[in-house]
Parts: sequence; structure tokens; C-alpha cells
Amino acid sequence: MDALIDLVMLLVFHWRLGLSVVGTTVLAVFLAATLPWFSGAFGLALVIASVGLGLVWEGAAEKRRAERFAKAKRVCERSV
Repeated sequence: MDALIDLVMLLVFHWRLGLSVVGTTVLAVFLAATLPWFSGAFGLALVIASVGLGLVWEGAAEKRRAERFAKAKRVCERSV
């Protein structure tokens, strides 16, 4: 039960990662059901690659957020 709560909290705070994994999981299941040559290994590789892309997406957003925070902090310090 604790693992399920941890998973939900991960998806709440890092929704970009969760969105990429859920989206590619749905895509992999659809492709496996539709294309006869699309195997489980291809689906697993697709989902693992999406984890990497989700981490890159989350990291870029976090970097922009930190830059905006630093800029706002500099503006606040100059006004004092």
C-alpha cells in the first residue's frame, strides 16, 4: 500500500514523467495489439525510452523554474 501511495505522489509532483510513461504504455499496448511484429520487447524498450524523455522534460522545466526564481530574487534584492 505504501508503494502505491509513493507512486501516486510521484505522479502528482512529477506529472511530466508520469504522463510520458502512461502515454507510451498505452501506445505500446495499442501497437502490440495492432501490429503483429510489435513484440513485448519493443513495447518495453519504448516505455524505458519514454522514462528518459520524461526525465529530460522534467529537468528542463525544473531548470526554467529555478532560473525564474533566481531572476525574481535578484529583482527583489535590488528593490530593497
